Amino acid sequence: MEGKTYIVGREGHIYLNDPSVSRQHAEIKFVDGKIRLRDLNSSNGTYVLKDNQRVQVQEGYVKPTQPIAIGLRQCTVQSLLANVGVHASYSDADGLTIALEKQA
Repeated sequence: MEGKTYIVGREGHIYLNDPSVSRQHAEIKFVDGKIRLRDLNSSNGTYVLKDNQRVQVQEGYVKPTQPIAIGLRQCTVQSLLANVGVHASYSDADGLTIALEKQA
């Protein structure tokens, strides 16, 4: 899965039917065993939710279960990837580890 990229938006690999979501809103990419989330100059922004606060992200690494917002739509990277048959999980015991499996 290294280097694999998914586009999130009203057009792309991961479809979100929401007027606050741009056609090509954000990118999820697997880099060095981590998940990178990048905003694609969207109209309504891409956010990480921390302590019930929206923190705007241009580009950064996220955990699969970390709450995010694409426009006004709240979800997790894990739930977005499930739409394309990819399961992502992590373990903090020895640092961040991403396990990716194609689901049937």
